[in-house]
Amino acid sequence: MNDLYKVYLAKLKRLEGNPKCVLKVGITSSSDAMDRLTYDRVDEAYPIKRYFSDIKVMASTKRRYSKIEAEAIEAFIMKRIQGIDPSFHNWYEKDPVSGITEMRSWNYNEFLLGLQLIKENL
Repeated sequence: MNDLYKVYLAKLKRLEGNPKCVLKVGITSSSDAMDRLTYDRVDEAYPIKRYFSDIKVMASTKRRYSKIEAEAIEAFIMKRIQGIDPSFHNWYEKDPVSGITEMRSWNYNEFLLGLQLIKENL
């Protein structure tokens, strides 16, 4: 399969549970990252939209990449934001929400860094 992918940053918010707001870095072969973030079918046991009711795509690359390239950009962004933390994901969640390892408690400065890195890969 020769799907092309874009890399995106999203802000996810919820009324119940903690953290209330998180940053999500991800890749999608869909033309709209929101399709990925709101995906809720039988093959998705823990869809994001069941846990986060307010979902906003904050930025995404306009250029599309091979899956390997998109995953490398995603990993680079996560590593830069993570800094010296042991992992990108930095809170406990009872359920294995889809894409949880690419989510991080919201920090505005980390978001700005992610935004800058997305813009560099437009």
